Amino acid sequence: MSTVPSTYETTRLRDGVVSLGAHAFPHGELGDDTVVIRPDLMGICRADVKEVLGSRDVPEDRGPLFGHEFVGSVFFAGSRTGFEAGDAVTFNPNITPHRTTGFAEYVFVRGSKDQLEQAVVRVPGTEDGKDVWMPEPFACIVHALRKLLELTGLDSFGGKRVGIVGAGCAGLMFAMYARHLGASVTVFNRGEARRSFAREQGILAADEIRPLSEAGAHPDAFDVVVVAPTVATAELLGTAARLARDGAVVLVYGGTRKGDRFPGAPVDVDAVRRGELLTWVDHAGKRLGVSGAYGCFKEDYEEGFRLRAEHPESFPLDRLTSRHVTLDEFPDVVMDIAAGRTDPPGKVLVEVAPRP
Repeated sequence: MSTVPSTYETTRLRDGVVSLGAHAFPHGELGDDTVVIRPDLMGICRADVKEVLGSRDVPEDRGPLFGHEFVGSVFFAGSRTGFEAGDAVTFNPNITPHRTTGFAEYVFVRGSKDQLEQAVVRVPGTEDGKDVWMPEPFACIVHALRKLLELTGLDSFGGKRVGIVGAGCAGLMFAMYARHLGASVTVFNRGEARRSFAREQGILAADEIRPLSEAGAHPDAFDVVVVAPTVATAELLGTAARLARDGAVVLVYGGTRKGDRFPGAPVDVDAVRRGELLTWVDHAGKRLGVSGAYGCFKEDYEEGFRLRAEHPESFPLDRLTSRHVTLDEFPDVVMDIAAGRTDPPGKVLVEVAPRP
């Protein structure tokens, strides 16, 4: 382990305000059950923004997500953790050990050896972080489509038409993975900035990305419709239902809150999403499956790493980055996003400057 500093920089979120400051390094927390990670790159997630706004229901079993997308290296590993200083790692926030925010120079994760084995995920090979900075969101997309195959009993998406509502990072990763699994994809997005970004970055072909206003021209066209915006509103769920053919499945991935209902049906889409269920409803003369996925597991990270290593042309994850900022800049940037003063079309990465 390197020399332990006396202070470190970390962010705090209080009453909708994000601040960055120096805090005493908690030497007393370097116990046998603790892993301390020094992040190299962090991603700003829409879940982070929703927590700034107070518009996200924080699950009691998983806690807040603020600062959960990062890759880095182990700075300190307790004797009962199974890790060693220098290990390249990322983080799965769905396992619920005690941890601090990832928007900091150091992240403190505490738990049993079994918990830590699932929560602190080793990054394979000698990657420098350029292509693997987003393992958590990609692992969630991998998990979601694998779960959908399981729930529907399908072996693949070969020959299937998949419509995706939302061209944020999640929607574009769904498109990458669905294509890899044999589907043809069409992504619908309201704003031109994200549509242009997807085309200009070579992530989607021109005929694979459409304005949301054109969704009405594609009724009953898709075997699977993925709802992947920041918030899965009733309007967007209704759009997805119109896009879906009779017998299709609507996969709800975008944010939901307790009590949200599927339009015209007595289905709690938040419970379906968080419970990873598949239920069938009658909607506008069609029989539709309503499904959901939530979180991911260590094996989903490992599958994501395998896919990226073996099929880099299918998963150009690095092209999703639209901006780099420093940790010092981060509070102002995330507050601007939350206030709607800026809306980056791709992922904003936060970089931590090396310590002298």
